[in-house]
Amino acid sequence: MVKLENMSPADFDAYLEKLTANYAKDNVRSGRWTREEALEKSMNQINTLLPRGIDTQDHVFFSILDEGTGERAGYIWLNIAPGEGPKKAFIYDLIIFEEFRKMGYGRAALAALEEYAKEKRIASISLHVFAHNAAAVSLYRKMGYEVTSMNMTRNVSDAQEG
Repeated sequence: MVKLENMSPADFDAYLEKLTANYAKDNVRSGRWTREEALEKSMNQINTLLPRGIDTQDHVFFSILDEGTGERAGYIWLNIAPGEGPKKAFIYDLIIFEEFRKMGYGRAALAALEEYAKEKRIASISLHVFAHNAAAVSLYRKMGYEVTSMNMTRNVSDAQEG
């Protein structure tokens, strides 16, 4: 159904724009950041993680393509952790474009990513998902991902900082 293709520099630029906006929005929705600071914080965190952009060592960027039409259905950002012992990977981001959601593209992209991981002798893949993203949580559970840690917050007043 899908194939993963290394992201081109042009695709990376388009992806970075979506990533920055989505990450800012998710952090506002989760209550971690204010709307006013979100975009700047999002850009700063992404720039820290990717000092060389698409060429940052140990990071791989894929376009998710429909095998039949060649249409781009989304993007994946994967980090392969360096070090001794079994290789581990972390999905920093998985975006399925709106028009491709609820059609099996997310499941197919994760399956293709698992095949890539097996070829690269990666022992495990981890990820983070915001609790408010029920569709993603459901997808990951169906694909066999398990909760390994959890952050919890309780608001105790209506006061906001600053």
